[in-house]
Amino acid sequence: MKSYYLLVLLFIGVAIAEPQWYNSSDGRQYLIESAAKYNWFRTNHECARRNLQLVEIQSESKNQALVKLLKSIFGTSTSLWLGGNDQFNSEISTNRPFYWSASGKGMTYSYWYPGEPNNERNQENCVQTFAYSPDFQWNDVTCTNQYGFICEDQHAHNKYYSTLREKRQHVMKAIKKFSESMQHEKEKVLEMVHRTRNLIAKNNKEVEEFLAALESKSSHNGGSDEAENKQEMKKVPTETNEHINELYEKLENSTPKIANRISQEQFEVERKIEDILGNIHF
Repeated sequence: MKSYYLLVLLFIGVAIAEPQWYNSSDGRQYLIESAAKYNWFRTNHECARRNLQLVEIQSESKNQALVKLLKSIFGTSTSLWLGGNDQFNSEISTNRPFYWSASGKGMTYSYWYPGEPNNERNQENCVQTFAYSPDFQWNDVTCTNQYGFICEDQHAHNKYYSTLREKRQHVMKAIKKFSESMQHEKEKVLEMVHRTRNLIAKNNKEVEEFLAALESKSSHNGGSDEAENKQEMKKVPTETNEHINELYEKLENSTPKIANRISQEQFEVERKIEDILGNIHF
């Protein structure tokens, strides 16, 4: 029985030790680990393996909402790793610059405990919420100390892929439009060629019938002289040649226009793709 209870207690302990998700009043979500067993470097790994990042706090409103959430969880201040560091600067200065590890951006907003950051013994390069402050204010501390941590979504990563997906959709839309335009122009050309071919076939039949009639007439008349044949040939329907010439003229005039239009469409698609891809920063 004792073994059973020990296993239950061990299971409960492991479950409690797992980081938990919490929602802040401003709609953000945070994965918070309370167990003080992680140095700053390991916390980066713990967040990254979950496709998250150590929290960055770049505004008063975000900080207030997070402090409110932490108070509701812990009651009083506790030590938790944040994503800030001073790039391991050895200067003893409260004014040395700090940066956010995930984005690499400089720390433009801060919430330091009075007298911090002081880089005590030239070894305090990472940022934590300070257990001895009243409202989770910040402190610089040795990066190998062990605390809990706060993770959040990878904003830069998610924004990049969201932008990339959006730009890809624009490219695919432009390509689809170009393909549809090409298909439309192709159908127009094929239709014109089909009409021309049908008309030529029709007129050839008329010419063949006329020549057959002329041959039949000549045989019945016992032969006609050359002048009479020339006179008969003038009876070939002039509108046949006129239709053929008209269609060929239209085809000849339309071909450059179609080619120019297709070239213009292609140029527009290429320019669109270049503009879209040019705005993607890797």
